[in-house]
Amino acid sequence: MIKLNYQTGDRVTNKELKATLQSLYDEHGIKEKAKATHITRYYKVKKCKIRLGDKRVDGYEIMSVI
Repeated sequence: MIKLNYQTGDRVTNKELKATLQSLYDEHGIKEKAKATHITRYYKVKKCKIRLGDKRVDGYEIMSVI
């Protein structure tokens, strides 16, 4: 099982999610391209906007572990 270190209330950008998931997929030999939406396999989430400097980017807020 893949172990992610996100806590309830964490807000994570899609870019960060893809990078984290892809590194875990590679580590575990999963032959799949990571997508940010794959986070729904491991956590209950809701879409949100995250402010980075003067930009707002798409991301997810972690609601709970599935």
